[in-house]
Amino acid sequence: MTTTLPTHSSPPQQLLIPCIDTVLDRLDITTNQRVLEIGAGAGEITARLAELVGRYGSVTAVDAETSRLTGTPVVDVQRRDPNRDLLPGQAARYDHIIARWPHGTLHDPADVIEQMIVRLCPGGWLVLADITPTPPRIHRTPDDEAGTLIHAVMQQVHHALTGPHGATWTADPGALLMSHGLAEHCIHTGTETWTGAGPGCRLLADIVTHLRPHLDITDADADRFAHLMTDPRVLLGRYESRVIHARERT
Repeated sequence: MTTTLPTHSSPPQQLLIPCIDTVLDRLDITTNQRVLEIGAGAGEITARLAELVGRYGSVTAVDAETSRLTGTPVVDVQRRDPNRDLLPGQAARYDHIIARWPHGTLHDPADVIEQMIVRLCPGGWLVLADITPTPPRIHRTPDDEAGTLIHAVMQQVHHALTGPHGATWTADPGALLMSHGLAEHCIHTGTETWTGAGPGCRLLADIVTHLRPHLDITDADADRFAHLMTDPRVLLGRYESRVIHARERT
């Protein structure tokens, strides 16, 4: 079977890949099923979903930017911006729906969730992954000056990831999902410690580079931050990820 050949999603999108992978291990996605993926990025999760549904299943991979996605007989790539376009599919079209928060760009997250719920088959899983409004933690820095800079940059990045009002999918996911008849909802949050020169701090440096046009920092500050992310004396708590999954009633 041919699946997508992913490169790498943007650094902000990579933050949510591990937590989505963990939840997929727990769900009963099986061969021949139809899956809708929102926020497909470069296709890392898409490729795994294609393997799970097999050659006679289907994965509809949606993103506002699809240049890094490759369609296959199993994967249908669709370029859509949830701020302007309706999601693909009719009512009860998909067995499961996986959605990754597009870092601070949705005007009406509740409406997008409601569109997903309408398209979900009875018994299907809805999975929503995002970065929570919980601010990042800084445990150790080489000195006060470094700590002040790291704090300022990480706060701006957090603002860019979660939107101008600190909003992600929804502040009260349980109430929204239950009001639409979804059952068995479960919320997993997680963070981890990142040490300078480690993969987490390298990813954070890449995120700052990626978001640089949207950050109010000087080039010197950006360079200094990147250098600090290689310093083993730095110890950070990464941005808190959240995965909400709930099941449509049968």
